[in-house]
Amino acid sequence: MEPDTPNRAAISPKGLESVNQFLARISIWPRRLLLSLPNVNVTIPMLRGVWGAALYEVDRAVYDEVFKPPQGVVPGYLLRPVLGERPAEPAIDWILFGSAVDRDATLRRAWEKATSYGLGSARLPFGIRGWIDLGPTGRPAEGLGPWRLDRARWPIDPDAPCRLVFYTPLRLLRDGKLIAHPTLVDLAVAAWRRLAAFLPDEDQTPWRALQALLLASARARPSRWLGYPLNLHRYSGSQETELDLRGVGGVLLLPEGVGPLAPLLVAAAWLHVGKGTVFGLGHFRCEDLTPE
Repeated sequence: MEPDTPNRAAISPKGLESVNQFLARISIWPRRLLLSLPNVNVTIPMLRGVWGAALYEVDRAVYDEVFKPPQGVVPGYLLRPVLGERPAEPAIDWILFGSAVDRDATLRRAWEKATSYGLGSARLPFGIRGWIDLGPTGRPAEGLGPWRLDRARWPIDPDAPCRLVFYTPLRLLRDGKLIAHPTLVDLAVAAWRRLAAFLPDEDQTPWRALQALLLASARARPSRWLGYPLNLHRYSGSQETELDLRGVGGVLLLPEGVGPLAPLLVAAAWLHVGKGTVFGLGHFRCEDLTPE
């Protein structure tokens, strides 16, 4: 694991170029899990469920730390489908954040145990064919290990026209109500809030001071949402009830790109921006719209 960034003194934000100094505080370890699956309609919540059950048996303390952190602390992991690709074999992305990176050996042991728990009503076993590290570009980088979010880069020229494609449901709320037509401002607010949850206490005040600059930059960039409702009905074991989670899917068109918001948004592409762990947390991908 990389050493902590030296000198955690409060940062005096002079502009959005300081965002990367905050991102350097956040450790991330993304990997692609190569799976062998039975003839079952496998979902991310299903895999999360058996992994969590196995982790509970392997190490209850680590289970509580990763799956049930204290109030106000975000879970240190994400599971998500592989976007924009059709792997020859089944695969998912598994991402660890912060202190969860230090629990890697235990968390991997839980995955190995989970394969015998089985999937679907028949509890058919599955297999893990391998683990591949993902680098700051999102591409496989075998043996890389953990890295810090300031190394991530926006995939195209930040001022180039692009669209952000939301393959998993985006669930952003305002005053308790779903935002049905999110804008770049809504996305910037959600990303700013999401990153705050990963920063140490001493960075909270200077990070709050950046909010006005981030929102002003977002308001200066035109955006247009083209989307549709994307909802999920599921049973919650923790709440012992059926839940209906409402979200939206689609694309956010950005004819003038993201500009200085690029560091914030590339971090959000790894950390995600929406609500609902099993809902995908608003996983998006940038696609270039520059004419050929």
